Amino acid sequence: MVGFDPRGVGRSSAVTCLEPAEMDAFLYDLVPGERGSDEWIAEVTDANRAFGQACSDQTGDLLGNVDTVSAARDLDLLRSILGDDELNFLGYSYGTLLGATYAGLYPDRVGRLVLDGAIDPAASNQEVNIAQSIGFEDALAAYLADCLAGDACPFSGSVDSAMAEVARLLASVEQTPIRAGDGRMLGANALVTAIIYPLYTPDTWPYLSDMFESVMFGQADTAFLFADLYNGRTEDGAYEDNSTEAFRAVQCLDYSYDDDPAAMRTAADELAAAAPVIGPYFGYGEVGCAQWPYLTEVERAPIAAPGAPPIMVIGTTGDPATPYHWAVSLAEQLDSGFLVTYDGEGHTAYRKSNACIDDTVEAFLVDGEVPASDPGC
Repeated sequence: MVGFDPRGVGRSSAVTCLEPAEMDAFLYDLVPGERGSDEWIAEVTDANRAFGQACSDQTGDLLGNVDTVSAARDLDLLRSILGDDELNFLGYSYGTLLGATYAGLYPDRVGRLVLDGAIDPAASNQEVNIAQSIGFEDALAAYLADCLAGDACPFSGSVDSAMAEVARLLASVEQTPIRAGDGRMLGANALVTAIIYPLYTPDTWPYLSDMFESVMFGQADTAFLFADLYNGRTEDGAYEDNSTEAFRAVQCLDYSYDDDPAAMRTAADELAAAAPVIGPYFGYGEVGCAQWPYLTEVERAPIAAPGAPPIMVIGTTGDPATPYHWAVSLAEQLDSGFLVTYDGEGHTAYRKSNACIDDTVEAFLVDGEVPASDPGC
């Protein structure tokens, strides 16, 4: 079993940008002005331009070479060093894009590939934003249905009325942020992050109830705890890894971005229409990468990998981060792709206590067994 940190990540030559206090300011400081206004966009643009410049100053030319195609070429180098004629690979989430990219580059070197929690290589940045906002909104609704059916739920009434209450809560902290014990102010962006973090797996839904209840009572500490866990921030204010910097660096090279204010406002309206609770806070992300020191003109396209042996693509019907239809799309794009469906909630499926998925994956990885049809786990 061999794992690796892709270029720019972790213990590989890492993308480095800000000191912890500066990262706190970048992630958590409130932005003055109404969301989407000229003043607000200017403030966000300046902050992201400064962040990108800091990454360039601290990282150097590596910053322009951490794209997924480059990482896939590194993966082939690892295959060669190990003396393997073919690559056997298990990739989760972003790892599915890495694995699919590898297959597109080197279809004749593909061994047994399992892509769990698939990303659609053909989806544009805006299509990704819309799909994920809908995915997290659907996961929020699923959590609320489960919560309302229990005994200790901070909400009451129907799922629709509870969703409306969450929307009001987000609007409230957008207008009147809540001060945490450490002095940070909880605004809508941080609260959305705090909501998203427990939605990745149903096992953490009870903690989401505790967080909502605390915010309803004007307390921000639990919400910041969740946001910090999502961002890799420790209790002493340090950051345990460079995931925020590395994620931004890779995304900025893998997609194209348009930070024209009119275009961003149109895109933001589309997000709000698609996911009225979560979507309004997913907009204007184009600013971050449009200000990046290394610009690319990447055209998203399907990956077919003609000539590759069978490639397993796993999709979870209730996956909030990599929606199920992305898995369906990737399996259809790949000439040899086949879909394995997990009917359930949470992000990714393998090794999540579902014997059907685990047995199907291991039969393929270990023995090369391809199911005759989607087992529908």
